[in-house]
Formats: sequence, C-alpha cells, structure tokens
Amino acid sequence: MQAIAGEIQIVGSITLLLFLITSFIVVFIFVHQSQYHKYIQDKEEMKNTFQQEILKAQLEMKEQTLHTVSQEIHDNIGQILSLVKLNLHTVLLEEDNPANAKITMTKELVGKAIQDLRNLSKTLNTEHIVHLKLSEVLRIELDMIQKTGLYTTQLKVKGSERPLDPQKQLILFRIAQETFNNILKHAKAQSIQVWIDYLPDQLTMRIQDNGAGFERPSGSGTEKGTGLNNMYHRARLIGADFEVNSQLGKGTLTRLTLPI
Repeated sequence: MQAIAGEIQIVGSITLLLFLITSFIVVFIFVHQSQYHKYIQDKEEMKNTFQQEILKAQLEMKEQTLHTVSQEIHDNIGQILSLVKLNLHTVLLEEDNPANAKITMTKELVGKAIQDLRNLSKTLNTEHIVHLKLSEVLRIELDMIQKTGLYTTQLKVKGSERPLDPQKQLILFRIAQETFNNILKHAKAQSIQVWIDYLPDQLTMRIQDNGAGFERPSGSGTEKGTGLNNMYHRARLIGADFEVNSQLGKGTLTRLTLPI
C-alpha cells in the first residue's frame, strides 16, 4: 500500500509539474504574442505618424511657396498693371483717331488681367483661403475656369454652411484645386459641377465632370498616379474618406467625406 501511495504521489507530482510547465509555456506564448502585436501596432502608428508629419512639412513648404507667389503677384505685377492702366487713361486722343478703339480695348483687357490676377492671388494665399467660406473660395476658382470660355461651371451648397478648422478647409480646397487641374489637363470636358452637402456630423464634397473618363488601374500606391496619391494622402491627413469613380466616355466623379 505504501508503494502504491508513493507511486501515486510521484505521478501526481509529475502531473502537477507538467501542468505548471504547460501553463508557463501558454502564458509565455500569450504574453509574447501580446507584446508582438503591440510592437506591430506601435510600429504602424509610428509609421503613419511619420508619414503624416512628412506630408504636413511638404504642405507647409508648398503653402509658403504659394504665399510668396501670391504676394509677388499682388505687390509687384498687380501694381505694374495698375500703373499701365492709369497711364492709358492719361492718353488723350481726338475722338476720330483710329487708335481710340484700340486704347479702349486695351484698358478693358488690362482691367480684366488685374482682376484675374487678384483672384489668382486669393486662391494662392493661405490666409485668404482660411478666412473665407469654403464655397466662396471654390466659387472664385470656378469663376476663373469659366472665364476661359471653354467650360461651364456650377456650385451648389446644401445644408447650413458653417466654419471649418482652417487646416482642414485649406486641405479640402487644395484637393478641389488638384481635381480641377486634372480636369483641365486630361478630361476633355465641357462642364464642371461641384456639390457641397453639410450634414450634422459630416461634410461631403463632390466634383463631377462630363469628360472622357479613364480606366482605374489595378492595385494601389504609385499606380494611382502622383496627383491621385496626393489627394488620397491629404484626405487621410484630415481623417476624410476620398474616392474617385470614373468610366470611359462618362466622365469622373470625385467624392470626399469629412467628419465634422
């Protein structure tokens, strides 16, 4: 009986030891996996933060450059054209002089150039963009496009327009500008329509053209093209969803949704 009891005690001790070893291994694996997943998550967050900081720095550099160009247009080129217009007004000719009609037309052209440069200066100037409503800066941009005589443009605002975070509004406008540039360069369109919908918890901006459209490339990344990549990255920077839907011969629709 004592021998059997001893064997039972040994078996029990071995079983307990194996249980403890197994438990230790399970706990070790669990802790290791948790730490590994946390490491991967922290690494991904650091990567995203790093990419966002790079994008912010790039945007700041671009905005500073655009601000400098805007000031140059306003302070130098605009003033020179204003002096030209003033000098033209001082030219006095006889009423029957054939040059009168040309001088009058030249005055109008110079006046138009001054106004167009002022509008361009506004859309390049960061401070001006963030102090106006989003619809106002978009309307200025669309008006300049329509003045070319090659496009008809339309802007519709639905809901109660309200102020946005300046950085978010700036990025929204730059995304719209990039979209307009793509349409002018590639779409072969005749009309551009913009809708801004203000909902209680989000803002939606849609831009539609009636151009040639394009086939979406398979995959992602640089295959989307530099312009589209810039828009996707900028949208991600402000926590917005961005998508492009296009069909050959049926135009292109870009849609951006921003939680507010």
